[in-house]
Amino acid sequence: MILIFLTFVLIITAFASIGAYHNHQERVAAEQKKKAEQKYKENLSSAYDQMVAAGSMMEDIINGYTEVWHAAIWNDGAMIDGQSYTDFNIALAAQMASYDTNGDLATVEATMTSLDQTMDKLKNPPAKFKDEYAVALDAYTAVKNINTYLNPSGSYQTYSQTTNEKDNELAGKLNSLEVRID
Repeated sequence: MILIFLTFVLIITAFASIGAYHNHQERVAAEQKKKAEQKYKENLSSAYDQMVAAGSMMEDIINGYTEVWHAAIWNDGAMIDGQSYTDFNIALAAQMASYDTNGDLATVEATMTSLDQTMDKLKNPPAKFKDEYAVALDAYTAVKNINTYLNPSGSYQTYSQTTNEKDNELAGKLNSLEVRID
């Protein structure tokens, strides 16, 4: 009888230990999931900040091109780094060289490289962030599409129109992402 009782106590103790271990494992898994989700949210927020920064820098460069282009065509010329240019092709080339010299183009490229790395971290999102990832991917694509800052081409009107459309598209996608992050 004592042997049966001790066996019964050992079985109950074993099940209690297994249950406690299982509960501990569930708590650890829940904590790890929570940390992973928090890290993902931080990376998503970082990607948003990088997209805003890159988009803003690209917009400034594009606005510089359109101002120079406009001034070279309709004004008495465009002034770039103390030099006056009346031919818009030469003025645009001088403005591009100025952006290259002062580091603006390199800064945009560095920001885009950092954004690319952050977006790589966002692949395979937790289930909770599937929708946010899709919105972030749309915004990322819109940032990548504003590549007209590298080589302005076309006519003044088409360049202005195209860049304005791309800028508005990016702004809308960034607003959508910002709402989802908050």
